[in-house]
Amino acid sequence: MRIRQILGTGLVGLALGVLAAGLAGPVRADEPDRALNFGVLNQQSPARTAQRWNPILKYLSEATGLRFQLKMGPTVQETDAMMGRGEFDLAFTNHNFAKEYDGVYKVIARWAGKPIYGAIAVPADSPVRTVKDLAGKRVAFPSKEAFVAYAVPSVALRAAKVRVEEVLAGNQEGALAQLRARQVEAAAVNSRFLTQYAAQHGMPYREVFSSEGYAELPVIAHPRLPRGEIEAIQKALLAMKNDPKGAAALEASGAPGFEPATERDYDNARAIYRRIAE
Repeated sequence: MRIRQILGTGLVGLALGVLAAGLAGPVRADEPDRALNFGVLNQQSPARTAQRWNPILKYLSEATGLRFQLKMGPTVQETDAMMGRGEFDLAFTNHNFAKEYDGVYKVIARWAGKPIYGAIAVPADSPVRTVKDLAGKRVAFPSKEAFVAYAVPSVALRAAKVRVEEVLAGNQEGALAQLRARQVEAAAVNSRFLTQYAAQHGMPYREVFSSEGYAELPVIAHPRLPRGEIEAIQKALLAMKNDPKGAAALEASGAPGFEPATERDYDNARAIYRRIAE
């Protein structure tokens, strides 16, 4: 087996691609160089994204016989635009539930684990105790495209009639780094990233807002993919935790694995996207 690292267009200057060549499986004979573009939402730096997803895509290549190329734009906006143009065959994102993208890609699995929620965190010793106390304060958000880290807390702030000074940090790591450095009074983030970052950096914090739960991010597939390929990918994703090779790939990537998911699991996400657009 030959693993090739690909530097594709739309990447952020790093070799994020993983291709497995010479494998038996459903790659069609008339497309010997065909690779499936796997888009990933800009939640972490390109280096951390590659570190997490390369072992997973390598496993999927071995399990399905398909070839995968990991791709992301230099910004969340460009990654979303790439999805909107149909450049991804598969993607790991929940931005497809926004009105302008909804209805094209279909959910085939989701990141394993408990539901995630949007949180607004402050340092543990902050005088800020409630959402109302954030009025006029500097609050870091990853970007305006973030779902649980922007749309969800923004809807809550609007409902509380609280205006804050928005500081866009680029991604969730950046938002929490600004909070840790006391450059902002609060940070709005994904609950999973908040707990991981705080543990990694020894950052004591307190939540002044937490939302209802939302299903973890899904893996979505473009309808142009043959049904057999989608089923093979879905089967491999769901089997990872119980396959020794898959479990090893998950351990290498620090990922929890994947679980079954349906379109209905994301109805409350669609509702937030409608409200933020009002």
